[in-house]
Amino acid sequence: MFTLNKSILLVLFLLPFSVFSQQTTNNQASKAAFISDALFVYLHSGPSNKYRIVGTINAGESVTYISQDAETGYAQIKYEDDKTAWLPKEYVNFTPGLASQLEQLKTDYADHDGIVSTLQQQRNDLSSELNTAISERNAALEQLEQTQQTYSLLKQRLDATQTSVWQKPMVLGSLILVVGLIFGLVLPIIVPKRRSKDRWM
Repeated sequence: MFTLNKSILLVLFLLPFSVFSQQTTNNQASKAAFISDALFVYLHSGPSNKYRIVGTINAGESVTYISQDAETGYAQIKYEDDKTAWLPKEYVNFTPGLASQLEQLKTDYADHDGIVSTLQQQRNDLSSELNTAISERNAALEQLEQTQQTYSLLKQRLDATQTSVWQKPMVLGSLILVVGLIFGLVLPIIVPKRRSKDRWM
């Protein structure tokens, strides 16, 4: 009799803790989750496989985790925006499954491949512009060198022409003749005037 009463008291004592633990588990905040990489999982209307099957869900599909039943280990999820159902907790992950990760990796790869293609095109364009600039620079340097050579040649010819002009005897003789004519015409005009003035005095 005493043992029976003791068992009843123990059950009554532990019952509030069990209810509190279950309520705490059920009141957990909902969060994003993913179905693990199984082919598909049966969904039940209640927290065990004794409840009727309400559908299936594919591996890797994104769902919303709502709560968990502590006794059966079933998790309640929300899927397709407004539907709720139960399934074993081991099929619920809080990180994307391999299928989702593979799709994400494919998307990232495509994005990165596009970026790489764009960068390669830009590199090719810059390389082409650089080659054009180098060709124009080489052409300008070549033209400058030709201009300098032409200038040097013309300067040499000019110096040679000026030197040869003064070295010619005919040019020097003509210059002396012109100077002599000028003095011969000017001096007779100036000198008689001075003499006539002297005589008048």
